[in-house]
Amino acid sequence: MQASTFLKRDLQPARATKITVPTRAAITGPTYATPGAPAPAPVPTAATPAPAGASPAPTTLGSDLCAVVAYLHKNCNSEVLEAFGALELTLTQIKLLHYLEQARSAVTLKRAAELVHVSFPAASRAVEDLVRRGYVERSEDHDDRRYKRVAPTEAGLAVTRRLAAARLHGLEQFTQTLTDHERRTLGPALSLLLQRPDVAACRPEGSTS
Repeated sequence: MQASTFLKRDLQPARATKITVPTRAAITGPTYATPGAPAPAPVPTAATPAPAGASPAPTTLGSDLCAVVAYLHKNCNSEVLEAFGALELTLTQIKLLHYLEQARSAVTLKRAAELVHVSFPAASRAVEDLVRRGYVERSEDHDDRRYKRVAPTEAGLAVTRRLAAARLHGLEQFTQTLTDHERRTLGPALSLLLQRPDVAACRPEGSTS
């Protein structure tokens, strides 16, 4: 009887045992930041769009303007650089001619040095060369004969106009590459900026508003 009972029990199929596999978290436990270790990279999330009609931050506008100006300098200044090289003038002399043109009247040599941010001797040498080339004329101050005043000649004004024309031509070539949509968008924005007198004063001579 006992042998038969044992045999019957051994022949019965064994019941399946449910095995629970522990998770990684259960094995390793909670994760803690190691002192001195770099923080894990944040998971990228979708950028929150700016509210409709919101004004862009000045830093954003400055960065965008920098990209546009850098592109224009890189791709639209070939004629300016060519003219600059043909004139064989220093950057200080070019700046001085531009400032003298804007001054509309003769300035003292001391003031000329201040305008181009160079020493008085350096400005004196630059002016001396411009006088020799016929781009600047020098005269005595009516109130104090110890001072000299300088003003651009017609040849000197022709230099600044030549550089301005070369710059304008390069920009006109750039505008020809714009699409109709880009021109329609850019035009009103520029018109708004040109309402500022200080910006409008920089318009090329003979340009239409």
